[in-house]
Amino acid sequence: MSLFSQTVEAYLDNRTIEASLLVFMDFTDNPKRWWTGFGTLMAGGYEWEGAGDIVQIDGLSQGQAGEATETTFTLSGVNPEIVAMVRSGSAAVKDRRVIVYIQFFHIEGSGGQVHSTLDGPVALWAGRMDLLRYAADGPSARTVILTAENIWSSRRRPPFGLYTDQDQKARFPGDRGLEQVPDLVTKTIEWPTF
Repeated sequence: MSLFSQTVEAYLDNRTIEASLLVFMDFTDNPKRWWTGFGTLMAGGYEWEGAGDIVQIDGLSQGQAGEATETTFTLSGVNPEIVAMVRSGSAAVKDRRVIVYIQFFHIEGSGGQVHSTLDGPVALWAGRMDLLRYAADGPSARTVILTAENIWSSRRRPPFGLYTDQDQKARFPGDRGLEQVPDLVTKTIEWPTF
């Protein structure tokens, strides 16, 4: 059985075949599934919300020889729920999964309506979400920019290898040794004192 058996069969039948990207973002509270079309798409047993042209993906590549690459997801005209999540902090985003799939489907008629999906979604890219920020353009236009790194981005870093309170507590629950590190960033220490 080939990887795209239904897609190949549809192509051989001279049917119109299109492809679209599906994006799964595993936010802590409310995971989201988008596709780069309009309306709701059923694929892989899930409903994917149509994002149309409000989603832009830059830097989608696998990298050469295990190179760590960064991908940027830009969401334009986002709803207030997403803006509120960005404002509340990036805890719902940091180091969470993001997967980009490709989905083939059959188009029927001149209106370009999706008739049926062909085969299942196939993962093209996987990574971890990193930074989440937003930009405002006028009183109501908001753009959310999310950067993500591919799976090779932290291969040299040991697990819990940062000097942060969160990493220290993951290694040694209850340890309070690094709670004061954020306060030391802006502290001036005079040395030597005579």
